Amino acid sequence: MYAIATSGGKDSTFALWRAGQEGMSVTHVFHLYGTEYERVRFHGYRPRMIELQAEALGLKAIIEPTRSDQFDDDFSAALRKVKDAGLSGVIFGNLHLEDVQQFYRERVEAAGLEYRDVLWGRDPALSLREFISEGFRAVVVSVWLKLLDGAFLGRELDERFAGDLAALDGVDPCGENGEYHTLAYDGPCFAAPLRFTTHGAHETENNVFLDIRPA
Repeated sequence: MYAIATSGGKDSTFALWRAGQEGMSVTHVFHLYGTEYERVRFHGYRPRMIELQAEALGLKAIIEPTRSDQFDDDFSAALRKVKDAGLSGVIFGNLHLEDVQQFYRERVEAAGLEYRDVLWGRDPALSLREFISEGFRAVVVSVWLKLLDGAFLGRELDERFAGDLAALDGVDPCGENGEYHTLAYDGPCFAAPLRFTTHGAHETENNVFLDIRPA
């Protein structure tokens, strides 16, 4: 049995689905949030949205706080909770950032858990279009204004969205460079859609965030 490491976005949700297609049993979501702002890093919403997403997916949740200056210690403590829950490993949704993969692999394996990256090596444009074609639904919840126009905030992930990204030079279709982040709210592995409301947007340090709250 596995946990899926998630921030609520499209890649981790797609990884959850792919893991199921490959016969892996995923019973938990695993998420770490920063204590500085009590929000999901890079996404901007409260950790409560991860809890609600886990419920919509029919999964249990292991959600733990982390401090920036003590992240390794906090991460290790959170991984012990994964192991104490009787799980054998953690699944990630990374595609091609080797430094990110190495960072998490070293820590997960040091905790005596199996590290899995079920999307690793996939073409980002293909992965995005497959996510859409399989019937998943997601919304853009944050944009890094240095790399992407703020007009993408709040957009649904659909074929038009994928086409607009493909027309831009230097933009990773899956946002692997931090161009954008998403909240997945419906699709094949959801037991029920995740309900939420939006309340405008706010901008902080070259990022713009959609104000998302539980419905």
